[in-house]
Amino acid sequence: MLLKYRLEYLFFILIGKFLSLFGYSSTKYTSQIISVLFFYILKLRREVSQKNISLAFPRLTKNEVKKIAYSNYQSVATTFLELFLFPKFSREEIKSHLEFSDKELIIEKLKEGKGLILLTAHFGNWELGATAVGIHLDQKINVLAKSQSNSFIKEWLKKNREKFGNKEILLGASVKEIFKALANNEIVGVVGDQRGSREGVKVKYFNQETYTFAGTAAIVLKTKCPVLVLFSVRNSDGKYEAKLDEINIEDFTGTTQEQIIQFNQKYMSILEKYVKQYPEQWFWMHNIWKY
Repeated sequence: MLLKYRLEYLFFILIGKFLSLFGYSSTKYTSQIISVLFFYILKLRREVSQKNISLAFPRLTKNEVKKIAYSNYQSVATTFLELFLFPKFSREEIKSHLEFSDKELIIEKLKEGKGLILLTAHFGNWELGATAVGIHLDQKINVLAKSQSNSFIKEWLKKNREKFGNKEILLGASVKEIFKALANNEIVGVVGDQRGSREGVKVKYFNQETYTFAGTAAIVLKTKCPVLVLFSVRNSDGKYEAKLDEINIEDFTGTTQEQIIQFNQKYMSILEKYVKQYPEQWFWMHNIWKY
């Protein structure tokens, strides 16, 4: 198994280094090559992507769905390439790639002394977003991440996520660390759009019944910490713009379980709003409506 992981890691690094040889300025063209390979030749998760887009936008024609799906492959390929390129950049170069005009809102929320949860999604470049926002704020962001089975890739991701001062918290034994970070008035970043289990919280997303996780909402309701939803939207020039929305739990009513549902519905509704504006930038390859 160790040899398998080493070979997987070697392949992962070699592919990344080869694709990044052409530099950041050529990312747009390199991503097109990758997209053709995975969309038209390997057809990796193409059926899932097009099914999801059709469910979300039932009025689109097959050609329109296909166009969005292909553009999405380009977006994901760009994110993958940037994952290898941005660690070579300086703090100022990373900072310059994200326009962040609303950072004062985050600063104001931290003045409450309860910490802050920044919710995001697999949208635009979520990895860059966490790094660049931390640099803009000159604050550590505790990034909640799913553990990788391959320990070599796991360590590579951790090293790059923490290069500019952020801290990776792995899912699993993470709850205590999240509570500790919030108690210390720190920021916790959460990617919240993963598909939940059948026992999860069911809400509407593009008018589809969608299973989500209750964990983040439960923590927020217990700590009363402020919550902002932040997406790093890719612009036509290849740079990004931070978009912020607030989830105000004071608006929620009913039992704890009912408030958890309201919280998750609010988050998914905000995500839906941005996906409608930038449909090519959300990760349609994820089988979110598996059941």
